[in-house]
Amino acid sequence: MNPELLWQSLDKYISLSESEKALILSKLSNRNFKKGQFLVFAGGKSKVTNFVIDGSVMAYFTDSKGLDHIIQFAFEGWWISDLKSFITQKEAIFNVQALEESTVLELSYEDLEELYAQIPSLERFFRIVTQRAFVAFQERILETISQSAEERYRAFHDKFRKYETRIPQKLIASYLGVTPEFFSRMKKKMDW
Repeated sequence: MNPELLWQSLDKYISLSESEKALILSKLSNRNFKKGQFLVFAGGKSKVTNFVIDGSVMAYFTDSKGLDHIIQFAFEGWWISDLKSFITQKEAIFNVQALEESTVLELSYEDLEELYAQIPSLERFFRIVTQRAFVAFQERILETISQSAEERYRAFHDKFRKYETRIPQKLIASYLGVTPEFFSRMKKKMDW
């Protein structure tokens, strides 16, 4: 397990001693997922939160008509889970699935709670990460209800520019709330 990317993420907001890092490492599990493999199933429980070391992962909701709605993408250095399920330890509403062959560090709910008691600054880190995620979701909701598909795609392109080629077009369309056919036509018309 190479935790360097995790330390870089944590170092953005908190400082940890070597003994604190060792304690965190003792609670992490390194997991590899094949492309298409599920980290969380809707209806199950999100028992862990996942830090992506390599690859990419998505979270999505399947509606009553069987249509998938991409909620989140996560790449190297990002956290992903069904957050509501993880925090409440109740049934997940999202599927979390590997887009590519991926390696993640898993941290269980129980171990995270134990780490909060032993390393108070870790609670600060996750508060900041959760606040930033909440702001991102608010921005996404505003984009969805107030912007055209073309404007949403420009915002997506700006945010995910370095990852976009790793995401299948049909999944980008789902994230934007349009059909793959509409997305394809829209991209051809765009002047950039």
